[in-house]
Amino acid sequence: MSQILNVALASYGMSGKVFHAPLIAAHPNLKLAAVLQRSSNTAQERYPEVTIARSFAELIGNPDIDIVVVNTPNTLHYPMARDALRAGKHVIVEKPFTTNINEGRELIELAEQLGLMLTVFHNRRLQSGFCTAQKILHEKRLGKLNTFAMTIDRFRPAPGPKKWKEEPGPGAGLLYDLGSHLLDECLTLFGLPSSVYADLRIERDGAQTCDYFEVRLDYPSHKCLLKASMLAREPAPAYVIHGDKGSYLKPLGDVQESRLAEGTIPQGLNWAAEEPHQWGHIHTDSGREGYPTIAGNYLYFYDNVYCHLLQGDNLLVKPEQALVTVGLLDVLERSSSERACIELA
Repeated sequence: MSQILNVALASYGMSGKVFHAPLIAAHPNLKLAAVLQRSSNTAQERYPEVTIARSFAELIGNPDIDIVVVNTPNTLHYPMARDALRAGKHVIVEKPFTTNINEGRELIELAEQLGLMLTVFHNRRLQSGFCTAQKILHEKRLGKLNTFAMTIDRFRPAPGPKKWKEEPGPGAGLLYDLGSHLLDECLTLFGLPSSVYADLRIERDGAQTCDYFEVRLDYPSHKCLLKASMLAREPAPAYVIHGDKGSYLKPLGDVQESRLAEGTIPQGLNWAAEEPHQWGHIHTDSGREGYPTIAGNYLYFYDNVYCHLLQGDNLLVKPEQALVTVGLLDVLERSSSERACIELA
């Protein structure tokens, strides 16, 4: 394997254009070598050295490709990741890992049998809100933790055009789309909860899948509250942490997605640094003060992949961790349908 690793994207939709392609292109030891586009050449217009593949078989059949990013609709994650592994490629899968736990287990076993890397793009571990909240929890400035809350609010009153997100089926709906992010953050910080409760709803006219959720994860000493809505013109704070000595609120989750969408090149230490007015604040007996945000950096995900393959570093996101998230998504759907709090072993 050469020192420059060739990466292929299985699609060039929003995740490919905004996240994966810019991050891969910005890494000095990775090359965006191929992109699957069935009829368009827009990826090649943006990245002239890219080879356009017209089928997934053509993409994974390219002997020069080292890593395949499966950033396709959720139901395609399992078959495409399986076929890429069988073709001898290392694989990065978009979240959610798979639509059910059995598919995830099969992929993990296959990657182990073939000696190939398998990881999942849980990039919110590398955003400013998560990194800053992690630091605050470590510092214990808020005292004994009582509540850890995260919210992703959007205002999209009409269902979108992506059928795989809006039509009923495995892995469809807001819980799988955004809930997988929030669950991964909580599991990374606190591990598996002792019990869970979920309220999943369809709120918008014409919607057919979950477009609102409230989830409670109970731990022995605190609770995590996770919420997402598509009918919130005025969003709630992205992060709220309450302890017995104070609170932390951060209105903005992160700036990386918006900057990448604007065309910012993700290079240098400050490309994702926030302005002071974007910081959150801490409120204790000492008063209320701004708390400097730790800048996130999604590029570290790809740097970790490179260092894992070339130097043996531990993966930032192990597939076994992503599998726990998939299992928990299923439990939350059951909790909502049964209107019951479910105890976890």
